[in-house]
Amino acid sequence: MTDDARKKHGHTRFVYVLCLISAILIQPTQRFIETRGGLDDEAADILLFGSPGVVKKMSLGYDELLADFYWMRTIQYYGRFDEADRRRVRYGNLYTLLDITTTLNPHHLDAYRNGCFFLATEEPLGAGRPEEALKLLDKGLRSNPGEWLLLYDKGFIYYWYKQDFTAAGETWLLAAEISGSPDWLPGLAAASMTRGGELDLAIALWQERYLQSTRETERETAKNRLISFKVAQDMWGWAALAEKYEDESGAYPESLEMLASEHGLRYSLADPLGMPYQYDPQTGEVALNADTEVQYLNVPDTYKDALVNGAPLTNILFTEE
Repeated sequence: MTDDARKKHGHTRFVYVLCLISAILIQPTQRFIETRGGLDDEAADILLFGSPGVVKKMSLGYDELLADFYWMRTIQYYGRFDEADRRRVRYGNLYTLLDITTTLNPHHLDAYRNGCFFLATEEPLGAGRPEEALKLLDKGLRSNPGEWLLLYDKGFIYYWYKQDFTAAGETWLLAAEISGSPDWLPGLAAASMTRGGELDLAIALWQERYLQSTRETERETAKNRLISFKVAQDMWGWAALAEKYEDESGAYPESLEMLASEHGLRYSLADPLGMPYQYDPQTGEVALNADTEVQYLNVPDTYKDALVNGAPLTNILFTEE
């Protein structure tokens, strides 16, 4: 093949890939137009190309370029919460998008590391599918066996989202065997297997992710987790005191302030962002204010006793620089 023919062939392939990228972006662009125009109430959730193998064959060698576009599409898909609210399944195609991205570029660590938390985080802020998160990380480990961070993330999925502390510890021990891994991993693994489920360990894990992560999405998730521990302590704590008051007097207190006057400010009357909690004197229930900006993420009931009876979570939440 002559130089001119090779250049023409290369140009043709590049134009073809650009056309493929344009086709990929047609659906999200159309959805954006329809959403802004208020054309429908339910967001369609359709991928023009849903098979990783097919997309890879169509990439004509521009795998990494196309992977970056699919990763951009994944971030858009995940981040548009208003659109997700109108899908029949909030993140029905999330794993498929991540699967395509990492098939095109098996070394796309951001897709594995961010994507696993997109998948594992419970609704409405994530897909609530930790099994798919583990599946994605296993795929990443097959292509990147020397990346201890993927095993660290896998252990974290086991620890928090599956509450399988033994599996988390065993996974962190595997990570500790990889060259370049930090020397604190064996201790973390041991703590998980002996103290799994303890409140202070869970908080320490999320603090570590918040302080050490350089990825904004991960820092935001960790921050919301830490805030949620404090919110759960306040809501469960006040509700427990209200129940005790009702048992002794036959009626719930009229306000949280009344409880505070008797028991002191053991718990906060406002959430960590300053919005007062809502309290129902008919039922004794305590909830976040509807106008709060707190992104509450579920705290497992296994931590309830430790939160209600433990020290107030104030300065231990953050130890920022």
